[in-house]
Amino acid sequence: MGFRTIPRRWRIVLLASLAVNLLVVGLVAGALLDRDDRRPGFRGQPLVSALPDADRAALRDELGRPDREDRRARFRALLDAIRAEPFDADALRDLLAAERARGQDRAARFETAIIARLSGMDAAARADYARRLEQMIRRGPGRRD
Repeated sequence: MGFRTIPRRWRIVLLASLAVNLLVVGLVAGALLDRDDRRPGFRGQPLVSALPDADRAALRDELGRPDREDRRARFRALLDAIRAEPFDADALRDLLAAERARGQDRAARFETAIIARLSGMDAAARADYARRLEQMIRRGPGRRD
């Protein structure tokens, strides 16, 4: 039985399922390959990396470390929703909406914290921070002084 003999709507379903599976595999592989244990939760963020060590540590303490078990449980729920038969698009939509809200909340807390850090700096310290930030952006991710 060839792919072309399968009814069109089932071919679309199979291709969509393949695309979702590839997306999940890509997310897992990216998470596993992009590990930076020095700054959990802040990987690749030049705004944090350009901070002096003491400020970066204080920011990390203020925002807290992500709960890995909670993140794994949420990811397992996402995988279960993708694999569910019958597939429940609303359940998956709800899980993705919760992840989006969690990310937006973390981003808002980060913005508040980084603005507070920068507000506590004098003009010279902010200028030095801006210089380091500019250098990091020019060099690309993963490189520090």
